[in-house]
Amino acid sequence: MSTSQPSPGLLEHLEQRLGPVRQVESAKSDRGNRGYDLAFYRAEESSVSTVVTNGLRFQPITSMMPEELVCSLRSDQQHIAHYLVDSIASMIIRNRTGMEYGSVFQNDQPIVEGTEITAVIAHTSPLFDEAFNLFPNDQAPTLQLISLVPITNAEVEFVENEGADTLFEVFHLNRTDLFDVRRGSAV
Repeated sequence: MSTSQPSPGLLEHLEQRLGPVRQVESAKSDRGNRGYDLAFYRAEESSVSTVVTNGLRFQPITSMMPEELVCSLRSDQQHIAHYLVDSIASMIIRNRTGMEYGSVFQNDQPIVEGTEITAVIAHTSPLFDEAFNLFPNDQAPTLQLISLVPITNAEVEFVENEGADTLFEVFHLNRTDLFDVRRGSAV
């Protein structure tokens, strides 16, 4: 599903939680138009940076509702969040199929060299309450924000057996630092 309707208030919705936009990487480059901008957010007091697509919702993809991707990682790992969001958004456009919560994109090898991270899982925000995930609100949403959370191969297998929600319960119980791609597996 795609829409060409503007989303008034979306910038304020994001900035209220993520902090001000620090940088925007345009969809247009010397290689053409990829179909979405990338916006970089970081609150002054936060050690977490977030990269968000802006424009994916306008692309001709099949999904439950228009969507944008979000990835929050430690500020020194912002380049990895950039890579993950850009790579997954490109695959979505190429395949013309959006993501649903619980979807896993897995790689055979670590996505980030020197880490155990081999995949990303689409989920609700691990940083914010449910009000962040649906815009403008959960009563009349017109846009879904899907958070990409890097996970390990063991966690992928856990999701296959136990489900995504159970994995996030394990993350919560273990106080797993989901914003550090150098972390070990929680299972």
